[in-house]
Amino acid sequence: MKAFKLPLLALAVIAAFPVQAQQGPTPEEAREALVPYASAEDAVTLPDGRQLAFVCMGEGSPTVILTGGGGSNSFSWSAVQPAMAKTTRVCAWDRPGWGLSDGSAAPQNVATATADLEAALATGKIPGPYVLVGHSLGSYESLLFADRHPDQAVGMVLVDPSIPDQIALMQRIMPQQLPDARQQEEMLSVFRICAAQIRSGALRLGGPDPNNCITYPAFMPDALKQALAAKVVGNPLQYESQISAMSSFPESSRIVVNPQRDYRDMPLVVLTATVRPPSPPGTSAEQPAAAAAWDEHWNRAHDELAALSTRGVNARVPGATHDIHGTKPQVVIDAVEAVVAEARAAGN
Repeated sequence: MKAFKLPLLALAVIAAFPVQAQQGPTPEEAREALVPYASAEDAVTLPDGRQLAFVCMGEGSPTVILTGGGGSNSFSWSAVQPAMAKTTRVCAWDRPGWGLSDGSAAPQNVATATADLEAALATGKIPGPYVLVGHSLGSYESLLFADRHPDQAVGMVLVDPSIPDQIALMQRIMPQQLPDARQQEEMLSVFRICAAQIRSGALRLGGPDPNNCITYPAFMPDALKQALAAKVVGNPLQYESQISAMSSFPESSRIVVNPQRDYRDMPLVVLTATVRPPSPPGTSAEQPAAAAAWDEHWNRAHDELAALSTRGVNARVPGATHDIHGTKPQVVIDAVEAVVAEARAAGN
């Protein structure tokens, strides 16, 4: 298998040096790139009748499955998916209740989301084998799917991935910098208001929207705004599923723990951001040291994820923030292309 490792090693070397500045798209180009995500053409109907939304581009095998971070929709991949699609078939999907996927009455966490992904792919509408690409929390569904379907998962790219048992580790290493529970609760309270307004019928298309439940950012094209609003109005499970998923992150980070995980010689790239958010005003003297300790653990944990495969590499990306696919999109594109090339060379 050594003959197939060169592309991944080359990627790791390239990422060790400064990345040239990349000219981003114009606002109009970025808006146009979002238009395909307004379509439900590639949606898959699950056995219980719910629809799970996919947006697929390109042709070829293996199929790349893009899973976004927590709280993001399939269109978070709009800066990289069209370029990846020049190489092979690439499908981004929405978790239940997000984007154009139907909500679910079941409690939501990474296990239930992965089960829905499994059920959707089992229909055969999006044939494998698969290269799994997950950003942040999306690494959890990628790992769980690969655990359960080693015969179908032929490659993986984890983009600044969340790590197993992350919340417990953060509580131990940097408790003072845990996500602001009050801020999250304020956001969830608005979501609950939206769900209640939808359930009561008070929120309607074209009607008042005091809590911005169906008011979307100006950078979105009208087609996407309209598709998202139409999905939400009359469907309180959309917001209720989002509330459940966002509240379950501690549980999800425990669910993904698997000491027996072993991906043998599967092509695997971990991309690690090197730019972290600055400390907020009023930071205590102890917080920078705790943040440095967390960064050290984060890098070590990413090394451990890469070591799940004998062909795995952890590439630290200079100048990249957590959203590497937004700040350094070409690095993500190159990583996916390298993994796809290795999977094909191995006969997949």
